[in-house]
This record gives sequence, C-alpha cells and structure tokens, in this order.
Amino acid sequence: MTDSGSFDLSRFMNRTRAASRAAAMSRRSLLRGATAGGLAIAGAGALSACGVKGAATATPSGSPKVGVAGQDYSATEKIVNFANWPAYIDVDAKNQSLHPTIAAFQKQSGLTVKYVEVINDNNDWYTKVNPSLVKGVDTGYDIMVVSDYMVPKYRTYNYIQALDLANIPNHSKLLPSTLNDPVDPGRKFSTPWAYGFTTIAYNSNLVKTPITSIAEVFTRPDLKGKVSLFAEMEDTMALSLLALGHNPTQFTDAQFNEALDYVRKAKDSGQVSHFTGNDYLGPFQQGNTAVTMAYSGDVAQLAKPNLVTVDLPKEGLLSWNDNCVIPNYARHKKNAETLLNYYLDPQVSAQLDDFINYIPGVEGAVDALKTLDPPAAKNVLIVPTAQMQANAHGFMSLSIAQLDDYTSRFQQVTGQ
Repeated sequence: MTDSGSFDLSRFMNRTRAASRAAAMSRRSLLRGATAGGLAIAGAGALSACGVKGAATATPSGSPKVGVAGQDYSATEKIVNFANWPAYIDVDAKNQSLHPTIAAFQKQSGLTVKYVEVINDNNDWYTKVNPSLVKGVDTGYDIMVVSDYMVPKYRTYNYIQALDLANIPNHSKLLPSTLNDPVDPGRKFSTPWAYGFTTIAYNSNLVKTPITSIAEVFTRPDLKGKVSLFAEMEDTMALSLLALGHNPTQFTDAQFNEALDYVRKAKDSGQVSHFTGNDYLGPFQQGNTAVTMAYSGDVAQLAKPNLVTVDLPKEGLLSWNDNCVIPNYARHKKNAETLLNYYLDPQVSAQLDDFINYIPGVEGAVDALKTLDPPAAKNVLIVPTAQMQANAHGFMSLSIAQLDDYTSRFQQVTGQ
C-alpha cells in the first residue's frame, strides 16, 4: 500500500496471466453490468410471462423452504452438468477449451463434468430455468453460478436445494468472510465461486489530490463532472450508504431513501457525469472518466501506473460473491456436491483464484497461492489485508418486493 491507501501497480506487473485475467475482468464487468435492469424485469413478472402467475413456491405454506429433490442418478450416471459464465475458470495455455482444474477433478473422481458457459445475464438465466422449476422438472443443470443478490430470489421461490454437507467436508474451511454472507448465512444453499470487492479508482494524471474516501467522490468540487458510478443498484447504493455512515449489510428504508437522495444530488449537481455498466473501464483508461467505481482487480489488469485503485476507502468497501447453487430436481445432486467440495480444497481454490484474479475464500488457499504465484499473493486486491476484510460489507438480503422497489426508484434517478 502507498501512503494514500492505494495499491501501487508497479508492485504487481505479473504478465504471465494477462490475457486470462483480462477475460475474467470483462466477464465480471458483464455480469454486474448486465443485471442493471433490476429484478422488476425478471421478478414475479417473469412468472406471469410463463403463464404461471402466483405459482412461485414449490412447498406448502408454512413448510421449510429447503428446495425440492428429484431422483438422484449420481450412482449410475457419473456426470455433473455445470452452467457458468464465460471466461470464469482456468484454461490451458495451449488449448483454451481445456480447464486444468476440471481435468484434474475428472481424473481424481471418475466423474465427467459437462461444463458449459451459457450464463450471460442473471435475469435472462432466471427466465430460462424458471419454466422447468415451476413445472417441477430437471433444468438440465446440476450446478449453476448466480450473483449474490439472486440467491434470496431463488430461495423465496424455493428453487434451490439445501446442500448435504456430509458430501462437502471442505465446507468447514470457508472463511468467515464467505461463510457469513448475508444472502445465505452459514452457506446452507450455496458455495462461493468468486469473492471480491467494489471500491473506487482514479486517474492520477487527472486527479492531482489522492482520493481516500467515498464521500469525496460525491462531494469534492475538483471532481465535479469527472465521476462515473455503476448502473447496478446494489453497488452504487452500497457505496452511497457507506459514505453516509450507514451499513449496507443492514439498513432501513429511511436510510436507503437518504442514500438515494445523496446519489440524486450528485447527479443533479453535475458531480456525477454518468452511470455505467460493463463498459466502465473503457472510458476510464482512455481518460474520459477521471474517477470510477471499480471491481477489485479490474484496474490492476490494465497495468497503467496512473490508474489507481483505492483499496480501502475510509468508509470501507463493498464485498460480493458469485455462488454455486444446485437447482431443484437436479439429476446428479451428490455428484454436484462432490465437485463443489473439490473447488473448496485450498490448493484448487488457489489455482482457480490465481487465474480469475479474485479473493481466496477458504482457509489455506492464501498459503497455496504464495507458492503458486508469489506476485499475486502480494496484491492486496487478491489477498486483502485484515483491515480490508474487516471493513468489507455485503449488501443486505432483500425481499423481491424491496428489490423491485429499490431498483425501480434507483433507475428513476439514474435514468437507466
């Protein structure tokens, strides 16, 4: 860390994985940016579009929502059907269609992993699997990766199954930062695939006084017209809540309204020039934006010393997870849990996170990363300090009604 509390890019110029990390960067940006349409598009309205309005829950009223199991063919069908996002896994340097971690798992377990990169938008994916889940049939996938805020939605409709932790002994190795996630406390329905932060970054050629706090982005006169915020409600509202001294993990409607007004004033005054999705890095590296929100590791990918990530603003950071879940009626649940357990192994976790450039979420993975890729292990955006971890906040689990309302009102402010 530098004196300004920002990451010095000159200390992290490992170019051996540059191409793969750039791919991971664009995938993450796509994931978060593409969901900016909010759940109003794919919430209860998606059920109406399928002709099943009101048929949201698969269990009787009052029953625990633990998902609905189908017949498990794991013993006779040695297969796992795994749906993920593009460029979100390690690839072989000589053959981009091969994934070393999957190849090792298949050799070790005797299972065949049918890994497909078919998810490009959380809402579109929900719309795709919803008809099968409503009808009570297998979606064709045993594992799917969804963003943190989508987990409560699937849980509300009782669409994902509780995990059998007897099949996932490495679950006990989850770090508190990933185990105690507000969208799935105790990780009974999900395991983390990737874990990272949302923070701020600036161009030191255009911003002469270092930025050390989130509030500066919303209020500093010399930054007027130079700021870009995310069109993603959860990210931007979380930073606004932090700037006002509120906890995004647990806030009231009144606090949300105050934070929304804070964003509105920043836009109306011209402090914020625009709201971006997956394209935020383009204007930033071109110098068209001087200050931007940023996902951990993204700016470091660009390897430009003048583009500075504030790794720990005074008010804290936003943490997020992308998660593996098992949908109802999955045909190979036990096989899926065997694969989830494999990816929670510290050595495997280190290998995956080193490639996709996100934060290890299990005990022992950092030590493994120090051996595998020492420069990466020194990057505080991949291996955060204890202070960063302590000041990283998730976003509060919302009901679908809250999420629809908050997203709609946020979009009215941003004009997205």
